[in-house]
Amino acid sequence: MKRYDLYLYLARLSLRRYMATICGHHTKRTGKVSAFGHTITTKMPINEEGSVDYCLDCIAKMAIRCAWCGNPIFIGKPITLYTPVSADFKIPEYAVVYEREPSLQLVGCLRWDCAETGADRAGFWVPGEDGKGRVERVPTVYEMIFAMKGSSMLLVNDTGDIAEARNPNIIPLEKPRGR
Repeated sequence: MKRYDLYLYLARLSLRRYMATICGHHTKRTGKVSAFGHTITTKMPINEEGSVDYCLDCIAKMAIRCAWCGNPIFIGKPITLYTPVSADFKIPEYAVVYEREPSLQLVGCLRWDCAETGADRAGFWVPGEDGKGRVERVPTVYEMIFAMKGSSMLLVNDTGDIAEARNPNIIPLEKPRGR
């Protein structure tokens, strides 16, 4: 068992309950969330009021399914935005459409079987103001590289870290000075 998994397991045992500020339900901060036959353990961030925004049950209801494999995408997980290339592709009824124009973009997961590479991370599935999930768009690694001026290198330690995605680690490359 990894150290973080042990921490989540022990945190679930806590008797402390919070009153969620947005949904209004009583909840633990850490616990199991289930959707579409899959279960994960999640830890919700503390907001400015010292509570959580949503209860674990409401967080579970915000999960969606990947347009490509059908597996769940839980709140806080990275997403891809791919455009179907096959003319005979049928959009599943559960698929979430991010954009229809100029080309159709569907929300997908970043799992091995769906994403071509971790550099295709285009955002995160986050709680929306309406109590449903929404895409928080962040630039893909490719978009950041193309936007850089001069020679630079981009380091991505964790494609699932939203804080790192919001503040990428861009390192300018300078030519070594003569000796």
